[in-house]
Amino acid sequence: MKVFVIIVTYNGKQWYDRCFESLRTSKLPVQVVVIDNASSDHTVEYIKKNYPEIILIESDKNLGFGQANNKGMRYALDSGADYIFLLNQDAWIEPDTLSGLVRIHQAHTEYGILSPIHLNAEKDAVEKLLLNRIVDYKTTDSQLINDLYFNKLLDIYDTKYVNAAAWLLPRKTLETVGGFDPFFFHYGEDDNYLNRVFYHQLKVGICPKFRIVHDCNDDRKLYDEREEEILLMIHYTNVNNTKQLQTELRVVCWKVISSILKFRRQRARTCWRQFNFIRKNRTRIQYSIQSNKEVGETWL
Repeated sequence: MKVFVIIVTYNGKQWYDRCFESLRTSKLPVQVVVIDNASSDHTVEYIKKNYPEIILIESDKNLGFGQANNKGMRYALDSGADYIFLLNQDAWIEPDTLSGLVRIHQAHTEYGILSPIHLNAEKDAVEKLLLNRIVDYKTTDSQLINDLYFNKLLDIYDTKYVNAAAWLLPRKTLETVGGFDPFFFHYGEDDNYLNRVFYHQLKVGICPKFRIVHDCNDDRKLYDEREEEILLMIHYTNVNNTKQLQTELRVVCWKVISSILKFRRQRARTCWRQFNFIRKNRTRIQYSIQSNKEVGETWL
């Protein structure tokens, strides 16, 4: 059994000891691969000095989250990995996290992604982003809440979304779905990947008996500033959409005209930005959809 842990680092020295030390205590032996996105805080030197067992891949530029992970996943596949665990630099595991996830997957091989519960840094609450998805019955199997209350948790519950701070990916997932789409630099790549997992008839599960700690940093501001564009990217590259892009373009164009005629200026501006996004990125979106529907190690 070969399990590789892939971590993308970028100026995150405040987290490295907690992250890397937790992997040293894993009950399931792992090989850690770090891809450094051209950090300027001496990350590379720190890892080489303090964690010599880590395989370090240095990038001379910031590749973003998805493409850096792709480098690590390619290395893991070439090295014979059975499982790949994607872990954020600001997160750390418990000793039984990985052994538990692998055991569950071996009993439920229809799942393409498994994730543990994500706790906040103080370990006194579930991370807000994940909590919002768990309590949404449209996203996560509502039986989870019932079973939590009556203390009869199952190993796994279906979900439509869990962020990529801690994903266990069996080799089959990468050989079927591939890696992250390089259209996404940072944020949105996990949404896109989940859509592709479902397209390829694999399931996504949350395993509430096992945990990680995720000390989310304050980069949500970046997401907020780019949220509209990222949401458009996620929507139009969704391989499960049945509408043709040209049809969507005509519909949005009509919404612009209709909003202007009705003096709905804010809506007109929003629809105009949407129209421009499709027009400017049409070729890239079409290529993305075509590539992501293929079975194989796409983008890797």
